[in-house]
Amino acid sequence: MIDATDRLLRAEAVEAYEAIPSLDAHGELTRLILAEVSLLAVKYRNVRRHDVPHIQEISGLLDVLWQEVEMVSANPDEHRAG
Repeated sequence: MIDATDRLLRAEAVEAYEAIPSLDAHGELTRLILAEVSLLAVKYRNVRRHDVPHIQEISGLLDVLWQEVEMVSANPDEHRAG
C-alpha cells in the first residue's frame, strides 16, 4: 500500500525529472538505471516477506515503457511526423 508520504515523494521525484530538458543527452545512463530497476522489479516481484510496495508499480511502468517502444518500432514513420 502506498501512503501519502510515498505519493508526495513520487510527485517531488517526477517534478525533478521533468525539470531535465531532455534525457536524450543522458541516454546511456538512463538505460543503465532502467536495467537496474528492471532487475530489482524481477527479483522482488514475488517476494512477500519484504515490504516492497513499489515493485508492482515499477513492473507496470516498465511494461508500459516496452509497449510504447514496440508501438514506435512498429510505426516509426507515424511517430517521426508527430
